[in-house]
Amino acid sequence: MDGQRPSQLGIWRLGTRIASTDSYALHHAQPCDAAGSPRWDYVAKSAKSSAAAPGISQTIALGASLTHPNLTPILDGSCAGNTAFAVMPYIEGQTMQWHLERGGDQPLPVALWLVRQTCQALEAMHASGWIHRDIKPENILVGNNGHVTVIDYAFAYQGVLPQQANFQGTAQYAAPEILQNASAASPASDVFAAGRILWNWLTKIPAAEDSLLVPVCALVEQMVHENQHRRIDASGAVRALLKLEIDTLGQHIVPERRAA
Repeated sequence: MDGQRPSQLGIWRLGTRIASTDSYALHHAQPCDAAGSPRWDYVAKSAKSSAAAPGISQTIALGASLTHPNLTPILDGSCAGNTAFAVMPYIEGQTMQWHLERGGDQPLPVALWLVRQTCQALEAMHASGWIHRDIKPENILVGNNGHVTVIDYAFAYQGVLPQQANFQGTAQYAAPEILQNASAASPASDVFAAGRILWNWLTKIPAAEDSLLVPVCALVEQMVHENQHRRIDASGAVRALLKLEIDTLGQHIVPERRAA
């Protein structure tokens, strides 16, 4: 699996490379029966070694058991051949990390909206017994219309992790319990990461009144509480974020439009 990439995976023809890490490669893809078509509407994620194949297996399993508007649909995949792969739609947009670094300031309601969509994806995963284990801005795509899609399920897990589990994820967004014991990863750990992301957004918004920021900061504290058992869950975070969106949006509507 470590050699030059194949030109075809299953029924999918590979095009130009989108990105590559030590473990995985992402390529534009199209069905083989679309020969000559200028459209490359899909992405093939392939394992670059046998050690990375379990991440593809988890991706396929999650896609088979769960669909949600804020999660990437997994359309096809296989671990049976020489190269494990999964195929998903190509999504136009930028990562949330790009928006945090170069996207410019965002009004508070927009930041809340983006994080709420992230928590909606987590709510669906947790309801089905899955945890993501690597929620971070780089694993969140923001479409050109503002739609959020949580991506990268290589570390996702359904059920309780074994005691000998190794740490997988990103330390910057990792909850304290999993830095001490990787097998302690839980839905609360995902919520912690989302809370860290919300805090990052608060550093990017224009100046806002304390009356608007105080309840948002209070929610962040609930999401990143040191005690995982005292953290708000994803469903509670979705409800709280929606309420805050509505409350803060009113401050961004000009008086003429309010009167209308």
